Order: sequence, then structure tokens, then C-alpha cells
Amino acid sequence: MIKLMKKILNPFIFGVTIGSTIYLLVIAAGYQPTPPTPKNILSIMLMSGLIGLLSWIFETDSLPYFIALVVHCLSTFGLVTIMMAYNGWLFSAWDRPQFWINYLLGYAVIYGLAWGIIELILITRVRRINEVIKKRNQEER
Repeated sequence: MIKLMKKILNPFIFGVTIGSTIYLLVIAAGYQPTPPTPKNILSIMLMSGLIGLLSWIFETDSLPYFIALVVHCLSTFGLVTIMMAYNGWLFSAWDRPQFWINYLLGYAVIYGLAWGIIELILITRVRRINEVIKKRNQEER
């Protein structure tokens, strides 16, 4: 039971960490037109946690990486769109083509940024593990 809780909580919390960091960067850059509210913050944390859970798709061996990435990207886009609608950020200009161009470009940049951060974290983690293994192998000789 505890293993299952960890398996669910770890990616959820990791997603919240990445999402919260990106949200703070969005606020700092002045992209949010209104001051943050508890509703905004909590909905972004929930969305980010769910995106973290979606990352399980990369752990399956049945899907090629590219397919998993496309499914994750589209599912994440759906969660972001739901969160934007929930916060009232979607309906103000959804009928204008320029809105959708900006929205899609903004999404692509933020998704790419999150993907880059996660890749850097994974690369760093793998390097640390390899260093420990290398050191252990050297000590055994």
C-alpha cells in the first residue's frame, strides 16, 4: 500500500513542483493579466500534479517514445485548456484566431521549457548514478 502511495505521490508532487515553478515564471514575466487568486494557484497545482501522473506513459514499454510524447503533449494540452477555462482565461478571446495562435505558441514554449527542465534533471540523475557505479567498481578492484 505504501509503495503504491509513493508511486502515485512522487510523480504528482514532481508535476506540482515543475508546474508551480513555471507558473511563477509566467507571473514574473507579466503574462497573467489578473493577480493570482487561490483558485488559480490551486487549479494550476492540481493540473500540474495530473500532468506529473500522465508522465507514467513514458515508463511503459508498449509505446515508442515518440508516440508517448505525442499522447502526453496532447493530454497535457487538454488539461491546460480545461484549467484555463476553469479560471476564466479562455473565454475572453477564444473566438479570435490571434488568440489561438498565441495560445498554441505559448503552450509549445512552456511545454518545451518543462520538457527541457525534466530532461536536465534526468541527465543529472543518470550522471550521478553512473558516478556512484564507477566509484564502486573502482573500489572493488
